[in-house]
Amino acid sequence: MDIRTNLAIAVAPALLLLWLFKKWDEKRPEPPGAVRNVVILGAVTCLPAAGIELGMQFVIGKEILELQGKFLEAFLVAAFTEEMVKLAVVLIFLWRKPHFDEVMDGILYTAAASLGFALLENVLYSAGSPATGLVRAFTAVPLHATCSGIMGYFVGRGKMSKGSAFPWILGGFAAAVFIHGTYDWVVFSGAGFGFLDPNPLLALLVVVLMVGICAVILRLLVKHALAMDDANLGPQSRPLPGTQPAYPQPAYPQPAYPMPAYAQPYGQYPPAPQYPQAPQYPQAPQYPQAPQYPQAPQYGQPQAGPPGQYTPQYPQYTQPQAPQYGQPQAGPPGQYTPQAQYPQQPQQPAAPPQYGQPPPGYPPGTRGPQGGQGGFG
Repeated sequence: MDIRTNLAIAVAPALLLLWLFKKWDEKRPEPPGAVRNVVILGAVTCLPAAGIELGMQFVIGKEILELQGKFLEAFLVAAFTEEMVKLAVVLIFLWRKPHFDEVMDGILYTAAASLGFALLENVLYSAGSPATGLVRAFTAVPLHATCSGIMGYFVGRGKMSKGSAFPWILGGFAAAVFIHGTYDWVVFSGAGFGFLDPNPLLALLVVVLMVGICAVILRLLVKHALAMDDANLGPQSRPLPGTQPAYPQPAYPQPAYPMPAYAQPYGQYPPAPQYPQAPQYPQAPQYPQAPQYPQAPQYGQPQAGPPGQYTPQYPQYTQPQAPQYGQPQAGPPGQYTPQAQYPQQPQQPAAPPQYGQPPPGYPPGTRGPQGGQGGFG
């Protein structure tokens, strides 16, 4: 069997399980780069874990480690060390990240770190024996994912808790060490646990049963984690940034007051606060207006009716005046009424002079013909 087949056998189980965990978290997915980095860091932790295990074996001694079916080696050297380095990856590199905001995120990130660890470990084991890599594909790799995923549930609860997260993290770490240590004790002792002779076939059946039970427990914890996340963040989905439709989104004004310091889900802002509206006071009653009485018709003015209709204007009778002679009358400008020429009175003959009076034309002081002055009498 060539090296490509060996590599595919070693890598395929870890990648398949990683896809399954991301599928469970597809409602509010994590950034792809964050999950990829956790897998790489989990694989890198194989080197310090191997160094720690070798140092502990040297300190404890081989004779003590062989007691009771390698109980100490299974629980203290292997399980404690490996689960510790996986948990360290999440606490050091992801605990304070803003996108770590769900209980399900604790399961996903812790399982991703364990799958990176299991991937590199399986590559090293299957390099010399492809059959070993094939068996581990159904036992060791799923066991790493399930026991670390259970620990991740407690890590996520600690992250989302309002109190101290230490009790949650410690409880999850203890559960992962117990499951992992029991698996290793079954494998190391051949299911005899130091009391019976090793039986490899029985050990294989026991570990497969353990993986199945842990998978069921993990699935129940995943459902509970998703339900808690829906209760905390709402049932709506939260797509990754850049996956929204291309049509423009309305730009809502952002509040000017400072935002709270709690971690917000990326790509999502808290809703603006709803301020109470001003009370609606009753309006003043509308009193009826005074009736509009019809006005007297204005003669010569248009009235209600067909357009262009006017009320007839009655003639204004005036007292005729005598014409002023020599004054302009109604008519063309510059025209005057001719002045009537009355006939002159006839000249009456002069009365005969009275006696004693001078006749007309005589100087005063003369007398008439009756013996008066002026040559007469």
